[in-house]
Amino acid sequence: MNALLRTGDRKRRQLRQLWDAVTMGEHRIGGKARLAIVALALIAGGLWWLLRPTPVADGVVFVGDSVTYLSLQDLNADLGPKHPAYIAWPGFRSGDLLPLLAKEIDRRKAAGEPLRQAALLVGYNDVGRDDVESPALEKVMALAGRFDCAVWLTLPPVPLRETDVERWNARAVAAAASHPNVHLIDAWRQAVMSAPAQSLLEADGVHPNPAGARRLTQIYQNAIGESC
Repeated sequence: MNALLRTGDRKRRQLRQLWDAVTMGEHRIGGKARLAIVALALIAGGLWWLLRPTPVADGVVFVGDSVTYLSLQDLNADLGPKHPAYIAWPGFRSGDLLPLLAKEIDRRKAAGEPLRQAALLVGYNDVGRDDVESPALEKVMALAGRFDCAVWLTLPPVPLRETDVERWNARAVAAAASHPNVHLIDAWRQAVMSAPAQSLLEADGVHPNPAGARRLTQIYQNAIGESC
């Protein structure tokens, strides 16, 4: 699943640029000893700045179905002052979410509002309703790519639908390859797979219980902080 973890690339590039700027400026600083001191100070400050978690932006958009919907109370408790937008409805497939996300993007463009961050967990109902090949996946991915930064959480296994989940996640990997601003995040899938039964999910093996809603909220925020 390494292909799913394309996080922090922009920060690593910035760190490399910082190092190049220091090492190429030796003749202007005046001596190797002085250069070493300045370089260490700049690198230490640069590491802190580049590797610190990115704060969740005002107006972050969350897109999902009932799994995200059941986490709205926790998300709003943590991020209410950020005025997040929620496009999360039980039973909605990617094709149902597509026009709603497009409408929100159009509204923001018309109002002159920036498209800073989006977080998506999409596909449970596509998988559950035998619509795993829905062309809406690529279209939702393209809309996510219009944001400065978007995180797309991959699906964990769904009871009796494991193969379909793998196909959905593989399609997401392929679609994201054309959108460098979209980062595929495996943390929710890994959390569900590694947790004891019903510690994060209800008995149906899909919907989060209160502990799972809390964990998903943390994963959303961590994903933005590490990838954006």
